[in-house]
Amino acid sequence: MNRLLSHIIVVFLATAWLSANAVEEPHDTVYFYETWEQVYYDEPAAICVDPFIDVYSYALDFVTYDKLINDKINQRYIAASLGDGNWFVNSSYLYKNFEVDLHYLNFYVPLFFNDKVAYTLSVANISFMDHVSVEDESNSIDYYYIDFENYKVRRVNPSVLSELLKDYHDLQVRYEGMKDYKKRNIIEDYFFKFLKRASGDVMHPDILDLVVDEAPLID
Repeated sequence: MNRLLSHIIVVFLATAWLSANAVEEPHDTVYFYETWEQVYYDEPAAICVDPFIDVYSYALDFVTYDKLINDKINQRYIAASLGDGNWFVNSSYLYKNFEVDLHYLNFYVPLFFNDKVAYTLSVANISFMDHVSVEDESNSIDYYYIDFENYKVRRVNPSVLSELLKDYHDLQVRYEGMKDYKKRNIIEDYFFKFLKRASGDVMHPDILDLVVDEAPLID
């Protein structure tokens, strides 16, 4: 099954549903995962019923009355799923095991993936350092590509996108030749073109072939 979602509206709907129905729907079930193999095959290591779920923009924070469970949620589990196909990756796991561009990921952030590619997102960082256009920054987001070959979480800006596209020269030439290549909508468009191309590329390695053993912060 291809779990790479093509649009982030699902995240908006999921978080809005949580905010609006916390009282009316008292039996939220969250599934937690300790390895990428468990994530891919949807085989949770633990199940938590009715945790407190705090929504922070694009991030979720799961809290229970049990400190030990909270420690595992915060430091051991690498991902969580909620509802029908809504996945989240633990930012603490990312910071421990990957070199992460910038520091705008907190709690559990949205996870989009299939067997070959994975990414997350967060509120946009308005920066002049990487030359991203700052026009119409309201409700903007940054995409973060989870690079399992180099164990980096790479914020997708023009230079990172050009590097990602190097294996697909036609896309790279078209992207770099665009007048508005620094604009967020153009970056988003070509990032999704990259994801689609890599997802169907038999030469692009599978995530499970690249994952190494990753020690949790606690046992």
